[in-house]
Amino acid sequence: MKLIAIVSVLVLAIGASNAKSLRASTITDAELLTVSKDLHTGDVNGAVLTLDLQSQTAAGSMADVAPGPIVVSDPLADFAKPTFAAFQALLNNYQKNVTIQDTFTAQQLAEEVAFIDAVMETSVMQQLHTFLVSKGEASADVAVFKQFLSTIWFGRWSEFVAGVVASSGWEHTNVFERLEDNTIVGYHSWIYLYNEQEDGDFNYLGYIDTLDTGKTTVVSMPVDLYGSTKAVTQFNFGASPELELALGTLCFVARPDLACVVSGSNGAAYNWDTHTVTYNGVQYVESSHPIFE
Repeated sequence: MKLIAIVSVLVLAIGASNAKSLRASTITDAELLTVSKDLHTGDVNGAVLTLDLQSQTAAGSMADVAPGPIVVSDPLADFAKPTFAAFQALLNNYQKNVTIQDTFTAQQLAEEVAFIDAVMETSVMQQLHTFLVSKGEASADVAVFKQFLSTIWFGRWSEFVAGVVASSGWEHTNVFERLEDNTIVGYHSWIYLYNEQEDGDFNYLGYIDTLDTGKTTVVSMPVDLYGSTKAVTQFNFGASPELELALGTLCFVARPDLACVVSGSNGAAYNWDTHTVTYNGVQYVESSHPIFE
């Protein structure tokens, strides 16, 4: 275990160097629209979902105006695909209370590596890599690019409680974190939402805004999860894990903490927010999701 920990620290340090080298973007707004449209179009692993949006609500409203679930089709066949399976394996690895520092077993660390390996086998992530290399924004060495992804998404940082290294961008975005006042931060994965819906722990209250991207459906909504709440959050229903990782990585490189306008396969333009956090001099993903602004 001590050797694994030392190797992990060294690997993150190498990845951090690569992460910092990718901060000055040469990517234009037009190129963002073109490459993101191509990423959506090429998302062959995305799930075809049937949603029942029911009634519209407002940010912060905890009134339940939607008596039924939001996802009314069965995506379990999609969950058997390699990237979905690798994604699911990660979901139980994290402490959701931000006052508790995360610790990881060798198996859990291996699951993070397996997830990056799985997404890099897809045409979506390979297309993103090729584009970033063409713009001088990434190393052509796939191993180096994988380490960059591991660093920005799985590198650990402290933000909510001083001295407690309790978070990563992947955890914050795809699971959620609970603050000391019982509110939720993060939580943008439709896959995790579906799991909690099936377990009876997620209560769908209604939608605020929705957008059809051609391959996915972007929905914003207030959240009631385990009795904890969030005034508004956003999900990209039907997106594969690799599409969401690709869009988040693209905007981390091209427009970190800025408006990052992307395009669906149908040409619908929408905003993707990749918010960052800097910890010990390294910039990481904090959260990554569509936004209605």
